[in-house]
Amino acid sequence: MLRLVLLVFLISYACVYSAFGQRGPIKKPAVTPAISAPKTPVVVPDTLGNTIDLDTMTGDSIVTEREADEMAAKAEQIAKDTINAYKIAIDDISYLSVCPGTTINIPFSLSGPFDDENTYVAHIIDASGKSIAISLPVKKSPAKAVIPSYKKGGEIYYLQIVSNMSVVKSPPVSIRLLQTPTARLEVVDGTQAARIMPGQEAHLRVQLGGTAPWSFRLSDSTTVLSTLTNPHYLIVKPSEIKNYQISGVSNACGSGTTSGEVIVNVDNNPEPKLELKEADKIARLCNNIPFQVPFSATGKFKAGNKFTVQIADRTGTFKNLSSPDSSGYITTQIPETYKPGEYRLRVTSSAPYLTTQVAKITIVSPTTTVLQKDSLFLDENETGELTVAFNGGGPPWFVLLSDGTYENNIQESPYKVKVKPYYDTNYQITSAGGLCGVGKFSGRAKVAVKAPPVAITLEKLSQNVVCSGSILEIPYKTAGRYNPGNKFVVQMTDKNGRFVDLPTTITPTTMNVKLTSVSSSDTIRAHKIRIISSSPAVSSAIEEIDIISPNKAIGEVSGKGIITAGRSTRIQLKFKNGLPPWSFTLSDGTSINGTFLNPYLISVSPTATTEYTLTSVKSGCGTGTSKGAAVITVEK
Repeated sequence: MLRLVLLVFLISYACVYSAFGQRGPIKKPAVTPAISAPKTPVVVPDTLGNTIDLDTMTGDSIVTEREADEMAAKAEQIAKDTINAYKIAIDDISYLSVCPGTTINIPFSLSGPFDDENTYVAHIIDASGKSIAISLPVKKSPAKAVIPSYKKGGEIYYLQIVSNMSVVKSPPVSIRLLQTPTARLEVVDGTQAARIMPGQEAHLRVQLGGTAPWSFRLSDSTTVLSTLTNPHYLIVKPSEIKNYQISGVSNACGSGTTSGEVIVNVDNNPEPKLELKEADKIARLCNNIPFQVPFSATGKFKAGNKFTVQIADRTGTFKNLSSPDSSGYITTQIPETYKPGEYRLRVTSSAPYLTTQVAKITIVSPTTTVLQKDSLFLDENETGELTVAFNGGGPPWFVLLSDGTYENNIQESPYKVKVKPYYDTNYQITSAGGLCGVGKFSGRAKVAVKAPPVAITLEKLSQNVVCSGSILEIPYKTAGRYNPGNKFVVQMTDKNGRFVDLPTTITPTTMNVKLTSVSSSDTIRAHKIRIISSSPAVSSAIEEIDIISPNKAIGEVSGKGIITAGRSTRIQLKFKNGLPPWSFTLSDGTSINGTFLNPYLISVSPTATTEYTLTSVKSGCGTGTSKGAAVITVEK
């Protein structure tokens, strides 16, 4: 008994859960009024959808344990199907550019029997999976949401719409937040102070961050609007000592943060100073390739002063590498006589004599690239690897193979280059090098491709009897791979039985050929026809075709008869020569287009005595001639 009570409870719970999921009205069992209110029967659905009165069950109608399990499973499945019927989808928002702290409209669409009182809330999900609500509940699309100002720009988040009553979530949609701007002011050499003489210029640099484009203003009111350049370079020319700051920076997300202050000292007689700048840019150099030496010369140098770049090997003896120059921008190069290795470099001035700090440099040898002699055997559409070894001049290196395969920014040697040839291919290097540009390269490798067998199939001809000089369409199919430069041509036997080429126009599925004439003494002659390819040399199966000499068709009209008005009779047309079908036009305008009947009988119904002739005759071999006449007399 206890077991039965538990089963009844489970079944009743499942029924209630199913009814709640459907959100329809719960039908109560009808109760017929009576003087004494009877006990309301307890009913449950059986496995066939019928109802069972638990209070009036006899021993024969007791629900078994298996039936109870099946009823519970059925109720659970109905609940699941109901939930799966509800769907929410966010519409396309890929056009949105969103900044933290801004308000956006999130459009969404619904499907399923959502309740009219249901509401929807927008959520934002971060990379860790944390979800927070960003909108008030709404009853219809769109949801007006606010992106929290503390969310980081430049990162990807996800948006989701969640309903409250039938708890359903839309698939998350990604959105990237724009970054608020930043700007830092410094001297072009990375310091915070510059020293110039009156009339000279100071070069400043603004390091920008966040989403481009940017707009910013300096403390001297210099304004730059909508720049995409980062870093952005400026030139100032103060007449006296002055400090510069960035007053403000903005982008699509509004105002951002600024930092950095530069002091430009203006001195009529400053002490000369010579410094080497950004030495990392010349850490590795190549022979015979020009490079600019970045150095700073500030202060007042004497008239006739010259700057010179010097280089020293391990012995410590510095030698001039450039010619004396007064501009302050020196470009020079390492002679071929300097072997690869470690050296030191500096810049000197002559009046007064000053030297910069010493920078350590490495002279790099030109790159030597070797394509190793590999022999690969690949299946169709298979990818293989060729080995390329680099020496000197890098990394990084680059290589261009003869089939157009290109790899750059290569950081290791030897390096595997992936290739996927369509045909058997002999590979070699077209260009390769590294830091010192194109170097020396050598080596060959062969890759064989196992291609499917080559075949040409000559399909069934549309007609086996044609006129000489006409154009015939020949359908065909090919299999396998043909080499570059391959040509297809249609051949036909001549009067001696030898195959000769025919003028051929090729499309992907058909070939159109002009059939040359046979001997004028023959009315019809049998020929053999085939298709051949040049590379590789393959032939299709041979077909036979009959070619008719280009003789014109002759149409003859005959017939004689007497009829009364309103009656009809038939006249006869006979055709000779030419290739059917024949087409003709009678003198009364009657026209027949394409008949294979010979002779051809045609009914006429003249209203007066009429003579019928042919005004035109055509066949598969062109326009022909006509003769004869048919006379039909009409009695009054």
